[in-house]
Amino acid sequence: MAKKIILDCDPGNDDALGIIVALGSDSLSLQAVTTGAGHLANDRTFKNACITIAQIGKFNIPVSKGAENPLVRDRLIAKVLDLNSGLDPDRNDLNSIEPDSRNSVQLLYDTIIDNPGITIVTTGPLTNLAILFNLYPSLNNSIERIYSLAGSIGLGNKTASSEWNILCDPEAASVVFNSGVPITLIPIDTSLNVGISDELIKDVQKISSPISMFVVELLKSLVSTFKLSTLGPKLMPLNDPIAALVAAEPDLVTTEKARVDVELSGNHTYGRTVVDFLFRNGKEANVDVAISINSKELENAFLNSITNLSN
Repeated sequence: MAKKIILDCDPGNDDALGIIVALGSDSLSLQAVTTGAGHLANDRTFKNACITIAQIGKFNIPVSKGAENPLVRDRLIAKVLDLNSGLDPDRNDLNSIEPDSRNSVQLLYDTIIDNPGITIVTTGPLTNLAILFNLYPSLNNSIERIYSLAGSIGLGNKTASSEWNILCDPEAASVVFNSGVPITLIPIDTSLNVGISDELIKDVQKISSPISMFVVELLKSLVSTFKLSTLGPKLMPLNDPIAALVAAEPDLVTTEKARVDVELSGNHTYGRTVVDFLFRNGKEANVDVAISINSKELENAFLNSITNLSN
């Protein structure tokens, strides 16, 4: 039986790819998409999610608009826009779906109540989930697991210490990590090992369908934003689709239990995920951290999901 999931995201090209693989995986049943500010303002991420689902032809998936601002800090907005891609706001040939009238927290609540034991996949800031847990703390017992693409073991990708999804709302991440829900965290140290290669793009092109061509647009747009650095990855990481693919096939990653806390006050380390595999602070494990990934099998799962949607 396919695993029921909610995808909480901030589309963005890579989040759009996450929606697509969630819809295409034989192992997943996408029940709802909730959005919030992060990669872009919440109006835009919401519209991008509606556009993405319409391109796949799945008009029965509820999509909602979520948190406009973080719990405490000022809002961050990425400077990279989704131009020259399937999410380019200046294109007038893109269909969209009718959005759900509920906000993201209400849609999360209703979907969890209707589907006890559901799994949540996150590829953006954790604001919506934090608000949910603050309002309904007992709801954690109704969630099987959270798969979250966020955080880092070592260096950050936005500051020297902090990864983007956590830095957008560190206080929210702290709430979620302490919610009591089982969590599989896929940090950037692990996700950067799956890159968008020319070969991967060619393999998607070979599927030769309207959906695969839409995916190619998204992949090429992501690659166009990539900046090579001395200590960084050699290819643009695939990023957000990884979370859904790991939710579908948990054996794609190797995990280690750890205590993960979020730095909320450091002048230079605000938003850092402090990952303690040795439990030196005396606290119990609260997260399963992905420390390695089978990149080849994950690429195969990515291609299979697109093929499924194209048949």
